[in-house]
Amino acid sequence: MSKQKPPELPPTWGEDTVVNMKIPEGGAPGVVAAMRAVGPERVAAPGHVVRSRAYAFVLDADGHPIELGSGRFAKAYLGEERWLESKTALRRQVAIKILQKGVSEEDALRFQLEKELLERVQGHPNIITLYGSGESEDPEFVPPSLRDRVENDFMVLELADMSLEERLKGSRNRGQRDDLLAYDMRQRLFRVLEYMLPVASAIEYAQLQRNIVHRDIKPANVLIKLPNPALQGATLGVMVADFNVGKVHEDHVDLSMTSLGGVPGTLFFQSPEQETNAFELLVNVQQGSMEVDYFEDFFMYLSQNDTFQIFNRPERYPVAGADRTKRKLFLATPFAEASETNVRAKIIKSVDRPADIYSLGAMFYYLVSGAYGNPKTLYDAFHKFIEYEKEDEQNTIESYLTHEYDVINSLRSPKKTDDKPVVAPADRFFSYKHYLDGNGELIDLPVMRIVAKAMIRNKPDSYCQAWDINTTGISELVSDLVQLYSDYGVDASVRSAMLGRFVGTQRPSWMTRVVNKLLNRRPRPRPSKPPRLKAP
Repeated sequence: MSKQKPPELPPTWGEDTVVNMKIPEGGAPGVVAAMRAVGPERVAAPGHVVRSRAYAFVLDADGHPIELGSGRFAKAYLGEERWLESKTALRRQVAIKILQKGVSEEDALRFQLEKELLERVQGHPNIITLYGSGESEDPEFVPPSLRDRVENDFMVLELADMSLEERLKGSRNRGQRDDLLAYDMRQRLFRVLEYMLPVASAIEYAQLQRNIVHRDIKPANVLIKLPNPALQGATLGVMVADFNVGKVHEDHVDLSMTSLGGVPGTLFFQSPEQETNAFELLVNVQQGSMEVDYFEDFFMYLSQNDTFQIFNRPERYPVAGADRTKRKLFLATPFAEASETNVRAKIIKSVDRPADIYSLGAMFYYLVSGAYGNPKTLYDAFHKFIEYEKEDEQNTIESYLTHEYDVINSLRSPKKTDDKPVVAPADRFFSYKHYLDGNGELIDLPVMRIVAKAMIRNKPDSYCQAWDINTTGISELVSDLVQLYSDYGVDASVRSAMLGRFVGTQRPSWMTRVVNKLLNRRPRPRPSKPPRLKAP
């Protein structure tokens, strides 16, 4: 890659550098107070330094680049970073994500969007590090075998070992598979929290500190760096990646791809507003009016950033609300076009912070069930309660789940017939199978409470309301995840030490499981040898 000329920087180019600040008496607390007092008046020193780094593809013995992964519009290859001014000629491996040729205009824009959003969320340890991006001026940068398949548009990213999805399935390395069903509920929960807490913390930072929504949270977009087995103090690295369907919240900036169509997601983990991102209505609307008459029922909640649009018209109008009884929509601004009668229109749903909270709950459920349960099946089971609109003490998630688990426990209780205990048959649990993990064990109530508060978003004790695009409920979700350690008798401040003390369990053989099912007997796992520093 050709060496670029260092940019000319003005004297005040760094807004976070404090210069000529006298350290007050009183030591460190005084320094901190003085730095806070400087506030927005901080300026940069007039001088600066530039250190160059070079990036290149790593080739195999046959001269071909080493592919790490592939997505819809980009591929990732193994690369190398070299510090040009380093006395030690420091080198380290990186991932080079490069745009494929022949992608749609929308996907090419998503690649540019990902660059922008990744730059904005840098600074959190659980978000993938972006080392650089752009287009190379050196035609030799892209290896010859790739030049007819990729564009000269790239990102240089921190290198990870695998995605969480690959970790759970063992698709990249069978020996490094994390079989969550091989652990009992308590041990599995601790392992799942080592994945979930970093992800939830990263999303909290993105939403509340950077005003950015991810909108595609799933195991495939969570990257894992495995600990070095030779180092006793090595820890697992968990990082959120792939912000290419994200969205930024700023009054003067519109960084999202919503205007080009729906918001892509993964069916297992996407929120209802992503699954049905737009719906049609037959309407009458008058020019200059802020009311729209519609003639078809709809069952989606309206959010602050939802928009109304006549088909085949470019103009969009923010929706202020709806009166379902009178079948009227209320626009935030007057309808500026010619009046229309019996015309097809559509409502485009806003996909915002509540969507991320839903996806976190869905992923938590999937993991804690042993990478077995379908979050969509769980949401469908919740649907009747979601539609319950009476404002009474029963209309809370706590009350609903308490009742559900009371029913389940009554089914599990042995009944007596002629002084002989009779255990409830397995088919009586069919209506409640979404509360069971992949081993047929009941998921603990405190865990399911967090899942439900994230996925049900219209109750008083939900983490957020589906329409609230400015919600801060993500912080309550993170707090409740941390609280689970205390609920299970572990000090959250030393939670990482739990991994070294895990004693795994071997899942019973298929024959044992069949016999247990026929005898209606709960299987008893056999303890295995504790793994040595086996990361989750």
